[in-house]
Amino acid sequence: MPHVDPFDVSEESIDYTKLIREFGTQPISTVKDLPDYKAFRRGFVISHRDFDKFIAAAKANKKVSIITGVNGSGSLHFGHKWTLDIVIALQKIYNIPVLLTISDDEAFVTGKAKDQAEALKNSRLIAAQLVALGFDMSKTKILIHQQYTNIYNLAFKLSTRCTLSEIKAIYGFDMSRNPGMWFYPLVQAADILYPQDKYGPHQVLVPIAIDQDPHLRLARDLADKVGFVKPSVIHTRFLRSIKGGSKMSKSKGGAIFLDEKPEVAAKLCNQMLTGGQSTVEEQRRLGGDPEKSVVLEYLGAHFIDDDKELEKIKADYRSGKLLDGEIKKMLSDKMKEYLINFQVRVKLAEKEIDKYLVKN
Repeated sequence: MPHVDPFDVSEESIDYTKLIREFGTQPISTVKDLPDYKAFRRGFVISHRDFDKFIAAAKANKKVSIITGVNGSGSLHFGHKWTLDIVIALQKIYNIPVLLTISDDEAFVTGKAKDQAEALKNSRLIAAQLVALGFDMSKTKILIHQQYTNIYNLAFKLSTRCTLSEIKAIYGFDMSRNPGMWFYPLVQAADILYPQDKYGPHQVLVPIAIDQDPHLRLARDLADKVGFVKPSVIHTRFLRSIKGGSKMSKSKGGAIFLDEKPEVAAKLCNQMLTGGQSTVEEQRRLGGDPEKSVVLEYLGAHFIDDDKELEKIKADYRSGKLLDGEIKKMLSDKMKEYLINFQVRVKLAEKEIDKYLVKN
């Protein structure tokens, strides 16, 4: 059985249906009238907790907000981008305020950054990348833990409403973990509940990859105890690594980072796992398997918004009309163009990043 938790995901193929059952979440198909966005249409979003309640509140023009976050271990990569793109889409569709949190403390206590100075440097780069992704910054704030230490005051308050036994039950920690990791779940809960602590009880949505669900289980338990609305959540499946591993990540390799040189990223596209045959002749005759192709997964997740266009590419690949080299060229060209333009926007954002940061 693959290992899946907020701090580590094993490389084995993941049975998401089984994972949904074990985590006790609901398949996203149980929500009627889903937002018209590709992540929902194409099965990138797989499950939820109370997303139906959030959508109902958003459509009724009630107070709602979205919060999601990343850790400060280094540049964002395309695995982060596809969850963040969902937030951007929901913000646009429903005109929703967004809080983006950067956990530089997690990067430090888990050993993903050598010290707090490196974690903060990473976090400020990430903040500029978040701006460059295309959020409506008139409705978006970014919270870096080292620069908004008041978040720990809320975490301390929440810490009195749970026990170490509950933390252990949710996260499976043993006594080999450092004390920072034992306390960190309370900081994550504080992030998730911060919008309600500041603006009063309301429906809050947390879009995350499914490995982060333990943070939501704790936050939802605590919300009940402090008079807040249980936060809603939608879970995405993982974007696979370029070699086909279960999850793109910095620690396991196989990631394409948003600060990568565009020409290098384009070359990495040529190393991606495909669903093709061993020879051109065989692929022309037998066709390829779109479901195995990481190349097609990236095209669908990041670069092709039109469903008919994507289905045509998949059909041509399945029939043998399109070869691996051709779809790799398609992806590498789009990847290179995107990163060239994106990195220009990051440089501009870095010059004014402080105006978007929540500070003490």
